[in-house]
Amino acid sequence: MALVKDVARAAAQRALDDYWDGTIPVNPARIAMDLGMNVYRAYLAEDQSGMIRKLENEPAEIFLNANEPPLRQNFTCAHELGHWFERRSQSDEEYSFVDHRNATPNDAHEWFAEHFAANLLMPTREFITAADRGLSVAELSDYFVVSQPAIRNRLRALNMPYGGR
Repeated sequence: MALVKDVARAAAQRALDDYWDGTIPVNPARIAMDLGMNVYRAYLAEDQSGMIRKLENEPAEIFLNANEPPLRQNFTCAHELGHWFERRSQSDEEYSFVDHRNATPNDAHEWFAEHFAANLLMPTREFITAADRGLSVAELSDYFVVSQPAIRNRLRALNMPYGGR
């Protein structure tokens, strides 16, 4: 049986292969819209980063907290897109996920979405190439439009040293 992180990585790679235009930073909102989803910036509850809602016979809707910085909105959008890819693989026609700020993934759905988002926003080949150029964590963060903790997590996931840069 495959690990959730491996299934999420494969799903993110399929999304990149099928919907990504090859430019960095990856634009998850553009991918979502190309897939027929609606993406909104909305004023959500203070502890909510975003949500996805899919009703039967309706396009999925992704809501991003307009009060959060663009880096967070970008990752949240990719995370919600991960939920969509996972539920689509299960042929689910109706579902909803709300993602809370600073929440630790506590089930397989959240683990999938987190790993999917990291792999989507920081494609492996491009990430390794950028890191091998000697870019600092801050420079990688700016380049991929993700937070510095996301960069550090990606470096660890790829078993790449970062020396606390």
